[in-house]
Amino acid sequence: PFPLLRDPASYSHVSPGVCDACANAAEARRAWVALLAGQLPSHRANAARTKAHLGLLGSEAEAFDASYLAWEEDYEAYLNAVSSGEDADVARDAGATLLDMVDEKERLLRIRGLDDLFAGMKAQENAVAAALFPALAREMDAVWNEKTTLNSKPSSDAENDADEKRVDVLKAVLECCLAGNLFDAGAAAAVQGVADAAAAADDETCGSNLDAARLAETFAEARRRVARDKNFVDDNADSDTGWRFDSFDAVSARIKNKKKPWRRVVIFCDNAGADVMGMCLLARTLVQLSGEGQCKVALAANEWAALNDVTARETRLFLESVVRCAGGDDDGDSTLGDDEAFFGDGTLLRQMERGLVTCVSSGQISTLLDLNRCGSELNDWVEEELHDVPAGDDWLLVFDGMGRSLESNWDVASFVKPGVNTLNLAMVKSQINAERLGAEVYDCVVKLGEGGV
Repeated sequence: PFPLLRDPASYSHVSPGVCDACANAAEARRAWVALLAGQLPSHRANAARTKAHLGLLGSEAEAFDASYLAWEEDYEAYLNAVSSGEDADVARDAGATLLDMVDEKERLLRIRGLDDLFAGMKAQENAVAAALFPALAREMDAVWNEKTTLNSKPSSDAENDADEKRVDVLKAVLECCLAGNLFDAGAAAAVQGVADAAAAADDETCGSNLDAARLAETFAEARRRVARDKNFVDDNADSDTGWRFDSFDAVSARIKNKKKPWRRVVIFCDNAGADVMGMCLLARTLVQLSGEGQCKVALAANEWAALNDVTARETRLFLESVVRCAGGDDDGDSTLGDDEAFFGDGTLLRQMERGLVTCVSSGQISTLLDLNRCGSELNDWVEEELHDVPAGDDWLLVFDGMGRSLESNWDVASFVKPGVNTLNLAMVKSQINAERLGAEVYDCVVKLGEGGV
């Protein structure tokens, strides 16, 4: 079990309204079955991309196609049984929760020899996102260089300016994280809504097949959509701007000079591509904002492939690529054009060399997250760091994406040790989640919690 759980036996990953219990969730269960079945067109398109990525031809390509079609029949039969079965039957067949349903998807894929159906999509999007990362990092760093008159001001004014810069940087980074979370093969319709601006309306994969220029354009549009100052909350709120679930003021208070920043952070990563790019940018920024060597961040990613979620191996390769000056093609030419060629990110490189930013396997094989299933690599890292930083408000757990923070672990703060902070960070990308949360598709979640509260 995850070392920061207060009582592993009482912990439940299940979020309210997500097939909570088979005895009373038949309607919710059928709604989730419909959502999962609706992902199959995207799966077919990405199976073709992975076949091309693997270079399969002739009989190998035919065998791959046959395996995919057999899996699709297997999974549709399972979903039909879950949807139509009586509650007792579903419970007996392990279909009571959404996690059961996505676990069965992965189990059936592996039976058919399809260990990583989205390998082609992830490889392409990670390469393109790596090309964008250094420019985003430089953009965030530029905030520190604005209004460079601190030395000429009284100390109180200089401190206020430094606080303002920290808040601006953090807000921009969180907006990048929310924009990156949009790119999700499990929420194709939401991606399509933004990708239309990048001329992706006819793409069966719903905007996921983007080159560097199109991703840059689509990502910029996504950032505009999620900008905190552009999002209006309900008319009765005290403030007229903000995200739907908005703890930004509480989050930003932790990184101001007069407050203490988090010293240990675990970020549970979600999707490959722009999403993991945002999580790496967040890790880099939290270390920067904490002061010299005060904060360590572990990026925790799946051990095994599930949908388009990034794995620990892929996250390590992504980190290596953005600090080495990646982003070119095999001939070394920049995919962004000569005028936008870039070098690797030296700041992140130094953080990694000092052990301030690292990647660990979460031990998971799902698009959701069950903290009782965490693997030894993550648990050992946390146990080791607990020797120097005891469990409490020096720790922050970030749950990225719908699967890890909305469809599971929505109430995770109630299960962690006293004082430990949790941050649910996601964009609402499906109608079923929007209705469940009383929100709208494209609404954003930045929800800070604290254990024992």
